[in-house]
This record gives sequence, C-alpha cells and structure tokens, in this order.
Amino acid sequence: MNTGNFKEFLQRVKSKEIGLPDKVNRDFLKSVGYKSGNDYAIITVLKSIGFINANNSPTQPFKDFRTEKAAQAMASALKRTYAELFTIYPEPHKKSNDELENFFAKGKPELKKPTLKCYIDTFKVLAEFADFGAPSYKEGEEKEEKGKKELQLMSQVPEGLAINLNIQITLPVTDDAKVYENIFKALREHIFKRE
Repeated sequence: MNTGNFKEFLQRVKSKEIGLPDKVNRDFLKSVGYKSGNDYAIITVLKSIGFINANNSPTQPFKDFRTEKAAQAMASALKRTYAELFTIYPEPHKKSNDELENFFAKGKPELKKPTLKCYIDTFKVLAEFADFGAPSYKEGEEKEEKGKKELQLMSQVPEGLAINLNIQITLPVTDDAKVYENIFKALREHIFKRE
C-alpha cells in the first residue's frame, strides 16, 4: 500500500474534504482520485480497524472520525484492532521499527521484510491520527450522554407540577376515516401513553 496516499486520504476524510459515502469501495476511491491498485488496500485497512463494515459501509467510528472526536475514535479503533500489541507495549506508537517488526513477525515467519515494513508504516500512519491520552471513547457516546441529561432534567421536575404541551398536527385531506384513526392511535401510543 502507498502509505503516503493513505495518510492523505485520512486527512481528507477527517477535514470533510471528502464526503461521507454510502460505501467505501474501488469506485468511490477512484472517484476521489485513488486509482492505483495499491490504493485499494485502503479498503482492507478501514475494514480491519472497524471504520467500514463487511458491506463497505461507513460505521459509527468512521463517522466520528469526521468530528471533534476524531483522535479518540482512532485511538479506540487501534486499541481494539491491535489489542495484543497494546498489551505488550502500553505505548506502541512510540516504539522503534525494530520492536514493531519483532511483534508483527512473531508467529509469521513467512512475512518478508517489505510486508513487515508495510504493517509498521500502516500502524504508524493510523497512530498519527490518534490521541491515546484522551479520555476513552465509546461509540455513540454523545447520544448516550444526551439521554442521561434528559433523564436528569425529568427527575428534577417537582411532583405535582403540570407541564402543558401544545402539539399542532396538520391532518391530510381525505374521506378515509381510517387515516385519522391511525394518526390518533399513534398519538395515544407514542405521546400520551404513561409507563
């Protein structure tokens, strides 16, 4: 793989110069200027770190990589993908090429030097986009935090306090009474239902 192009690709994704595709496949890579056969390894690496799924669709960590949580999302992906490496070396991104080569070669004597160099270079490029000292990142963390805040606010409402909601619904013009029945049934189930 051309790690220079891979690094450039990640920078363009992070800066949102490249939009969020439905699928990260060869056609997509070609459309954004990565036409070499070596560039197609980008797909394999993104799959291995969980940034795209088996169907090549972007996952939540890939989407989070395009936000202010980019460095945390990448650090989390690398700690998960290279779990054994992080167990042996708490800060593998600071290790020498020789130390990393020893790790990647362990149990794989068939790997040649150029392949090992590619493993090391790929890991180092990915690590450049990670902040391993940042608070731990959890996929969907923002949604979870928002839900907790809403629950806290609800629990602070004094008992006996009434909250009035004004819900305005524009009903479609129809002679079919079933349409109106379904709308009001949905309102009862989803808005007025008490648990």
